Amino acid sequence: MKSPLKKIPATRATLGMYVRRIEGKWLDHPFWRGSFRVADAETLKLLRALREHEIWIDTHKGTDEAPPAPPPALPDDSPPAPPCEPAAPRTAFGDDVVRAEAIRDRAKLAARALFEDARLGRALRTENLAGVVDELDQAIARNPSAMLSVVRLKNKDDYTYLHSVAVAALMMALGRRLGFEGAALTELGVAGLLHDIGKVGVPDATLNKPGRLEPLELASVRQHPELGWDILRRESAAGPVALEVCLHHHEKTDGSGYPHRLGGEAISRVARMGAICDVYDAITSDRPYKRGWEPAEAIRRMAEWQEGHFDRQIFHAFVRLIGIYPAGTLVRLASDRIAMVLEQSAGSSLTPTVRLVCSAPDGEPLEPAVVELEHGEDRIVAIEEPGRWGVETAQLLRA
Repeated sequence: MKSPLKKIPATRATLGMYVRRIEGKWLDHPFWRGSFRVADAETLKLLRALREHEIWIDTHKGTDEAPPAPPPALPDDSPPAPPCEPAAPRTAFGDDVVRAEAIRDRAKLAARALFEDARLGRALRTENLAGVVDELDQAIARNPSAMLSVVRLKNKDDYTYLHSVAVAALMMALGRRLGFEGAALTELGVAGLLHDIGKVGVPDATLNKPGRLEPLELASVRQHPELGWDILRRESAAGPVALEVCLHHHEKTDGSGYPHRLGGEAISRVARMGAICDVYDAITSDRPYKRGWEPAEAIRRMAEWQEGHFDRQIFHAFVRLIGIYPAGTLVRLASDRIAMVLEQSAGSSLTPTVRLVCSAPDGEPLEPAVVELEHGEDRIVAIEEPGRWGVETAQLLRA
């Protein structure tokens, strides 16, 4: 009897196939389940993006691949096809970005499952949380700039889930800078993933409204910390840190926040960390009612708000982590060259490592050399809008 298992390239996956296994290490792909059906376009897109990976499919549980079409006949005098040009090799930073994207996508799927459980009133499937958070932590330890630049980039449709992943990564990166380690870091990551779980109790029409909220709508949104706390208090795997961050990440140090109008030291340290991470990711993300600010502009605005909003010491640690010019920021140099910030330097946050993009004002492409501003004479003179120069941030980061 012929075996139903069949190994094929991931690029030949189709809707309806049942994947039994993906070849290689599970850290190298965005699927945290061992086997699954290719049931939607997003799953198919993620699977085909694995390119060089091979997958085992079960033709009894799902569809088989279609037989290959015969090649067209060529006349005898047809010239041979030109050889394909090899893809340009990625930089080490680009490799870290690609790994970070895979981890982000796995974490997004886990976050989506948690929100779906909460929406349906089921017990949260928290058994995979430790593994997801551990992956995020390893990526941050390897290259925090790569991981944090990747989680900032999101589309409006997946905002809720990717915002949770971004806050988890930011909380863990900030925690490392503040001296957290081991289980304490894991608790921060879990808290980040779960901090907005209460939004399942807020109508989507309110969360996605493109205009100003009416008073009743605003009151509904402001219920989400307590709704989330009520969901999490029944989940032993969530832990006290997740409960605290969920309930109090919208409190402000001057006592003007919600839901309990706490102030100063009455707000726990982890909730003060959560407030900073939540605001930064929210204001750098595109939402139905506004365009996200560029990272450097977000840091500048938050610095203006820090009195009364944020814990000063924690905010300054956050700025040292993110940088005055965070990874992914497009900048103009004094030499009239446009460059993208990759990593922060060990010295001044004003002299990050950048990759050259084009010259100004003509936009002529430049050799994508990496420049460490800390060790040269060139300097940043302005922040630039990526769209003006035809720059696709995610593509440039992974180059």
